[in-house]
Amino acid sequence: MERPSSIWMVGRRRFIKSILLLASSIIAALSALLILTPQRKEWLDGEVIELPKPPRISMLVEEAIQRRRSIREYKHPIDLVRFSQLLFYSFSRAGNGYGALQTVLNEIVVYVAVGEGRVEGVPAGIYLYLRDEHALKMLREGSFLKELASAAVNQVWVEEACFNIVLFSDLKGGVLQEGVVELPHLCAGILGERVYLAAVGLGLGCVVIGAFYDDRVKEIFNTTKTPLYIIPVGDRV
Repeated sequence: MERPSSIWMVGRRRFIKSILLLASSIIAALSALLILTPQRKEWLDGEVIELPKPPRISMLVEEAIQRRRSIREYKHPIDLVRFSQLLFYSFSRAGNGYGALQTVLNEIVVYVAVGEGRVEGVPAGIYLYLRDEHALKMLREGSFLKELASAAVNQVWVEEACFNIVLFSDLKGGVLQEGVVELPHLCAGILGERVYLAAVGLGLGCVVIGAFYDDRVKEIFNTTKTPLYIIPVGDRV
């Protein structure tokens, strides 16, 4: 016959084993729940999406200038080729023809906010456009167009666009011209016009927005740089 102390030890081991099994089950269940739950608010360490080589835009510049309009109604999705073309021809590095503006133009930081199912082949998310590589680096997963529209004083076309381009600068290198115009703002205007002309040539629509809450836009894109423009882009209705 077992002594009471032996029976107590066996019961204690079984109790501890049961507790450990229960704890393991709870941890496994929580892990599965975390895997299945979209973590769109988490910042990612940069999945890079290489964009296809863009074909040339066939429309003449003169025609694009004549047709240039601000468009605030869009349909979606748009195809990956035109998405690639718009980014490449709007933001490829400036050559020698811009004089003193060349360096500042090249230092403008380009972010892209893509909506859910709005661009074929590109998941919804916040991206940094890598201008030298013609690629997107994912920074945040999920659609943030609603939040961005709210930060842009509830301008609905921000939320309804296929994607939004947001231009940033740190403004530290901004040189004042006659105390009025800062070079980064001037350069953002040049890039904005390039977006307009490329959009017209591709049958897309866009509008440049300068009214937004800076701090809220910075928070969405997790940057200390200053936002200069938000540019909603989509297929023309």
